[in-house]
Amino acid sequence: MTAVADRTSTHGTDSRLRAFLASDSVSAWSFLLPFLVIYLLFLLYPVIQAVIMGFYDWDFLDISDRTFIGLENYGRMFWGTNMTWDVTQLWQWRLVGLLGIPLVLRAHRRRAVSRTAMITLVLGVVAVFGIAMGVHPGVDGRWYDSQFWGSFGNTVLFTVMSTPAIVALGLGLAVALNRPGRLVGFLRTLFFAPYVLSVAVLTLIWAFLLNPTTGLIGSAFETVGLEPINWLNNPTWAMPAIVVTTLWWTVGFNLVLFLAGLQDIDKSQYEAADIDGANGWEKFQFITVPGLRRTTLLVVTLQIIASFQIFGQVFIMTRGGPNGATRVAIQHIYESGFRDFELGYSSAMSLFLFVVMVGISVLQFKFFPEES
Repeated sequence: MTAVADRTSTHGTDSRLRAFLASDSVSAWSFLLPFLVIYLLFLLYPVIQAVIMGFYDWDFLDISDRTFIGLENYGRMFWGTNMTWDVTQLWQWRLVGLLGIPLVLRAHRRRAVSRTAMITLVLGVVAVFGIAMGVHPGVDGRWYDSQFWGSFGNTVLFTVMSTPAIVALGLGLAVALNRPGRLVGFLRTLFFAPYVLSVAVLTLIWAFLLNPTTGLIGSAFETVGLEPINWLNNPTWAMPAIVVTTLWWTVGFNLVLFLAGLQDIDKSQYEAADIDGANGWEKFQFITVPGLRRTTLLVVTLQIIASFQIFGQVFIMTRGGPNGATRVAIQHIYESGFRDFELGYSSAMSLFLFVVMVGISVLQFKFFPEES
């Protein structure tokens, strides 16, 4: 009886194996396997390694020289000496963040988020903006790493300044160029062309344009009787100059994405609107914008992630100056790891930045779903 049972079990296993090999699963896994191997080796494994390194004092010059220090790297990021709490600390930023609570409640009323998610998000907003951002060094106190918070603040500032401008301009250009014609095709190519340039070429072009003595912008100022501005050496104008440079470089990519979204909208909707006597703004508001909901969500998410990762333009054009006005988080992470040889600390900062970007992306997909 045992032998019969073994033969039956083996026969069943062989049948399932033959069925699997004959199914479409083999073809699917054959296509997926090369990507999965590359993904595991070059993306997932480095992320896991970075998480582990964040708990060590790890010397870049001697990777065998490492000491487990637990959460000390994170304490260095988030804490300091003589720490205190003040309700007026960063009150503008905190107020803006706390205004997210009504949005969460509104999303819950629209059933966009569950009650549990609503409570979690409200508590998170209060914890971050109501409590955590009020903590700061008191009299004679200091952050353990004040440059980290300054660079992270500059990253947030760049993201807030660049994302709306790049997304709005990309959408405007896409709407204007969403029509047939040779000239339109040429203009599409013209706007997209800067995106294929490397960051080194981009910065060389704009460093020349922004030069107050030899640049074209400085010459234009002198032509109309104005004093040229030393854009990249002025703490007030350096960050806007980086934003304009990035806008010129990347808006073409968003233009292409929005054009693809526009061409996916059913043209009969515009024809029906014309019959009803709708004007251009009404068609844009009630047909174009809802029709681009998924595309807009994609563009905004990609743009925010890209903005948080800004490095090349800043590092080449200003080196983070003047006086740290354009120093961003990735530059601080890079210098901590490859200049100061503190791989553990730079890994901890990288993980924090990763968590921030993931959190923002999750919130966007949660509160701005593809379908309203």
